[in-house]
Amino acid sequence: AGCNDFFAQVQATDGVIEIDGIGSTRRMCSTPAGVMEQEAEFFAALESAATYTIDGNFIELRNADDAIAVHMVRELEVELPEPDPGVPTGRVTAPNGVNIRSGPGTNFPVLAVAPFGTTGEIIGRSADARWWVVAVPSAPGGNGWVSADFVAASNAADVPVIAAPPPPVVIVPTPAPTPTPLPQPTATPSAQISFTADRTTINQGECTTIRWSVENVQAVWVYPQGQPFQQFPRVGQGSEEVCPPVTTTFEMRVQMRDGSVQFRQVTINVTPAAPQNSLNGTNWEVTGFNNGRNAVVSPLVGSTLTTRFGADQVTGNSGCNDFSGSYWVSGSNISIGALGGGMMACAEPSGVMEQETEFRAALQSAVTFQIDGNRLTLRRGDGSTAVVFSRLQ
Repeated sequence: AGCNDFFAQVQATDGVIEIDGIGSTRRMCSTPAGVMEQEAEFFAALESAATYTIDGNFIELRNADDAIAVHMVRELEVELPEPDPGVPTGRVTAPNGVNIRSGPGTNFPVLAVAPFGTTGEIIGRSADARWWVVAVPSAPGGNGWVSADFVAASNAADVPVIAAPPPPVVIVPTPAPTPTPLPQPTATPSAQISFTADRTTINQGECTTIRWSVENVQAVWVYPQGQPFQQFPRVGQGSEEVCPPVTTTFEMRVQMRDGSVQFRQVTINVTPAAPQNSLNGTNWEVTGFNNGRNAVVSPLVGSTLTTRFGADQVTGNSGCNDFSGSYWVSGSNISIGALGGGMMACAEPSGVMEQETEFRAALQSAVTFQIDGNRLTLRRGDGSTAVVFSRLQ
């Protein structure tokens, strides 16, 4: 469900479904922001399902009011071809596998699922380096897109940027028409219903105010869509400041005097905060590096290796010459491009030029990083240590 595995009792016959008794593991996840709230909303949506329809690889659950509860797509596992030696590759690191999509974003349809540990050929990346393009012969166009957060890439620093396909067109289902009530012998004042938001687009961390006003009705509830409406009764006129961490639809349920029910929705679109690069502006001294012979060694006595990370440039000194190059960060993943530098040849200390070559190769082999206080560790695709640093104050 985004954080925890879950189970439930399901009874389904001839388009009618009942889901109850949902239980789950008890992990608490802090990322992505709002994942625990999403999990509670998803469970509530599942339990509200009353009917279902299956169309090919899609299933749609609707609640008793014929509103969409959950829309899902069938997971199809794919076997990727074995990459040729020396080509850029990526290995799936997510325990539950990773979705292969038709474009770089969760709004693109899922083509298939690559299981944990699957290795495939990387043929490109998105402009923001947050998505890899992988070779999928069975997919339309022969490729698919996977999130870089769930893939350990190797030898992929120089793959080309591939333009994203047009985003998919979202077709909003037409709601079932509301039956026209029969004329009443005695004239009844008409219902007045209003549901608005001061701002419908905010940045993550900001707030807005939703407002409602109803007259000549029996009852009203205002709640985040998917939550049990009974827990959110309201008076006829009111407002509430809301600060959703992700795009959220708020729903107003109005029970009319004749017993019928009407709904109004307001969607607050939340623009995610720009991802922070925790390496930007930091300076480090090397305390150990992989020499390419399965050993992590300390710098030669009499030599100092340093590295500084800017917004997208890495610079430093490799014992004799200064060096510089570009790098990309996505979450805890890192990719360091080709490194250029000076052409001096230093004689002291002995072996300093060989050390320079080995250190730069170790830097470029890194695919993930971790900061623990004043210690920075870069790791290779197989999880082994590439470089270990100590922070320079």
